[in-house]
Amino acid sequence: MRFRRELLLAICLIITWNCYAQSASLVQGAVFRKSTNIRLAGVSVLNKKTNNTVRTNNLGLFSIVASTGDTLVFSVLGYLKRQIVLSSVQDQIVYLQQSNELEEVSVRARSIKAELMEVEKSFRSKGIYYKGKPPLKLLSPLGGSPLTFFHELLSKDGKRARRWSRYADRELEYYTIAARFNDNAIKKVIPILDEELPAFKEAYWPKSQDINAWSDFELYAYIKESYNKFKER
Repeated sequence: MRFRRELLLAICLIITWNCYAQSASLVQGAVFRKSTNIRLAGVSVLNKKTNNTVRTNNLGLFSIVASTGDTLVFSVLGYLKRQIVLSSVQDQIVYLQQSNELEEVSVRARSIKAELMEVEKSFRSKGIYYKGKPPLKLLSPLGGSPLTFFHELLSKDGKRARRWSRYADRELEYYTIAARFNDNAIKKVIPILDEELPAFKEAYWPKSQDINAWSDFELYAYIKESYNKFKER
């Protein structure tokens, strides 16, 4: 009986998602620095309705599934966040205003952590204790909780929790790296042009485990070596 209820719940979730997918379209666009024709790479584009996130490529272009009325949030280090409510699914041209880069890193990292704590608290009130990724030990007949396992695995709240967890992990990793590998740090080391920065950062964006292990000397050496490769392309 319990299995039938969980199966019915899974079918309902699939039907709900299919209904949204049928009304959604692939929205494309480009992101520029305000008052310029400089395209911005690495901009995070979040659909607040679906929690789906993409990033702009080295030409500042993005593609994301969305419907009319959805809210897209554009954010990247060194620029003010911008929200746009889609009045249509036609191509979008978005301009972002520059901000204080290092302050933006600190504020956004704290914001993500605070949001994560609040969202996790909200999910716990709905019976989601493992971020939608329940451990197999819950299926054990000895002290386990199969109902909790299937609720986290199959419910809409469990699916939302997994999406949020992936989004939060990506954002925290991004801002951890950006705290050290940013426009100001790069310009201190190499004579790079402003219009080259987005493409350079996208091509040589370091891994979080590397950035955490490197000293300042090792980071600067990486920037110099990467810039030499960048100029040779």
